[in-house]
Amino acid sequence: MPYPRAFYYMLGVVGVILIGFWPSYFAAGPTTVPWQFHAHGMAASLWVLLVTGQCWTSQHKNQLQLHRSIGKASLFLFPFLIGGLAAITSLQSKNWVAREPLHLLYGPGFMIGTMVAMAAYVTVYYRALKYRRKVWVHAGYMLSTPLILFESPFSRAASFVFPPFHVNGPAEFYKVMASIEWSEVLVLMFIAGVWWRVGERAKPFLVTAAFVVVEMLAMGFASDFEVLRRFDTVIGHLPSATVVLTGFAIGAATSWLGWQAGKTVKAPAGAVPQPA
Repeated sequence: MPYPRAFYYMLGVVGVILIGFWPSYFAAGPTTVPWQFHAHGMAASLWVLLVTGQCWTSQHKNQLQLHRSIGKASLFLFPFLIGGLAAITSLQSKNWVAREPLHLLYGPGFMIGTMVAMAAYVTVYYRALKYRRKVWVHAGYMLSTPLILFESPFSRAASFVFPPFHVNGPAEFYKVMASIEWSEVLVLMFIAGVWWRVGERAKPFLVTAAFVVVEMLAMGFASDFEVLRRFDTVIGHLPSATVVLTGFAIGAATSWLGWQAGKTVKAPAGAVPQPA
């Protein structure tokens, strides 16, 4: 099976998430954060655990049936993952409309960056389902999903672990964007390392790398464009339920279409089918 040490990579991702979100989410009381954080946090955490489970079961022949069952469960989890991201998009835009200081500075960038992340998840997961019988392709796409928003927990962890990224007030909000961009650079370096190790088989990671580059540009420069500031205002005035249900519908359509597309793609001779 490909990527035999992927399980340890996923444990590292889990560790970064716990460090990055422990003060503001995991250690906070359930009523101290907006419901949008819970919608995204629970779905994203379950997704990371699901991929971690997939990594473990894929390396043990006696666990392949469990691997397939977990994969099928991803079909039902994915709409909640995209719906949770849509909830965050709605909250970001409402913070922009409310002129919250950080979002007043970077609001459109945050919104467009999250939308790019949603598009990345949809593209990568669809292709993971479509090519689920081609183990290297399928594994590459599934393992690249934690990289799409890796900047979120890592930049938060960096903000209180590394002194150069400490933010002591609004005058230092620029450090927030700096930590995000450096996190994205680390993701691209990691993908370059994967490519160096496995070559052409790492093509799925390059798809994710392209989205990460777009995400970097969106986060850094979207706030400079008036049309995007107006678009952020429009999203901010929409009911959150409308935005979330739209995201959920997109996720559900991705699961359905990806699963159907995978039925027509044949596995290479001797390959072990991987439903998801």
